[in-house]
Amino acid sequence: MNKLWTTLLVTATTFTGLTIAADSVACTRMLWNTDSNAPIMVGRNEDYYSASNPTLVMTPRGIKRVGTSEVEPLSGVAHWVSKYGSLVVYANNRFPMDGMNEKGLTARTLYFNQGEIDQLVSDNDQSLQLDGDHWVSYILDNFATVNDAVKAIKERVHLVAVKGGYSYSATPKHLSIADSTGDSAIIEIQEGQVKVFHGEEYRVMTNPPNYQSHLKDVATQTQLNPNSESFPSTWSADDRFLKADYWLKHFPKMHDKDANAAYGFMYQALGNTAFVPGMALPPEDALAGKAILKELSHPEESYGVSTYFQSISDLTNKVYRFKSLIAPSDVYLDLKKIDFASLAQVKVIYRIDEYAQQGFTGNLMSHFTPITGDIYQQQIR
Repeated sequence: MNKLWTTLLVTATTFTGLTIAADSVACTRMLWNTDSNAPIMVGRNEDYYSASNPTLVMTPRGIKRVGTSEVEPLSGVAHWVSKYGSLVVYANNRFPMDGMNEKGLTARTLYFNQGEIDQLVSDNDQSLQLDGDHWVSYILDNFATVNDAVKAIKERVHLVAVKGGYSYSATPKHLSIADSTGDSAIIEIQEGQVKVFHGEEYRVMTNPPNYQSHLKDVATQTQLNPNSESFPSTWSADDRFLKADYWLKHFPKMHDKDANAAYGFMYQALGNTAFVPGMALPPEDALAGKAILKELSHPEESYGVSTYFQSISDLTNKVYRFKSLIAPSDVYLDLKKIDFASLAQVKVIYRIDEYAQQGFTGNLMSHFTPITGDIYQQQIR
């Protein structure tokens, strides 16, 4: 246990002065909320050029949080105690990037490098600072609906990025939220201003350009046909957005409320926007890629640009599914069967992407390991 705890204290490495093209630090989010016979669900690809060494973290109610990565946080930083239990994936044991809570609210961050990385606020602004390492926890800990989460982001906090050059954590991010009613929100910081796109119609999120540009692109592509040579065929954020939007609009009607078939639909659509291992780095990313590979804790595990994991949040049935690049099938956890009221400790499965190598299949509930001692701030670091 001491060895595990020490491992979880390792932070992501920071690289000063490196810039990464958006098409290499990618990711795609898809919300399916249009079929009454299918559960409301969100699918996500995590695209990168190395594994994020993800840890699956189960958090109970009543955990104290601090909304900054600073070791000695200043005044004006958001503090809270988790109201709802949650299940999240932590990247590099540093920050939550993908998950859902016991109420069927889901949140995830994706890479976004357009506009200012911090929200500009006036000198007399009374909102509390919330940095990018803590956006997902703040949402999942405190809220049951998209509407309540959006209201808090507009009125209670201001969003900032983690500083210190490039790291998996310090990159600018944008945020997506969805709940069990099918409501959705996409939140970006553009030129210092928080832009909120709130409504069930905001189903897809990829990466730059800004969200309104993607919406304009979709509006002009009214005659897409997957059998046509003009169908989006690259892995750019623009093409992935168009493809994801197309598939969501053209899924056939489910025959019944078979959640397993619905998961199959989502995994197929995610696969159509996924990066295949072996894709070459763009020339502008080659130097940064080599530098990052040198600093990886397990450089032998990198397969270059690829989709390293896929997740599905079933918001209707409150089931979280996870599929790793290096595993033959997915695993899952049923949040309805977790008694968050009596859960007393944070529990983890370290290196959840290696569940197959550890012999884990199906329901993961029996494989969590409790963490003893204080959790530093809100993070597993």
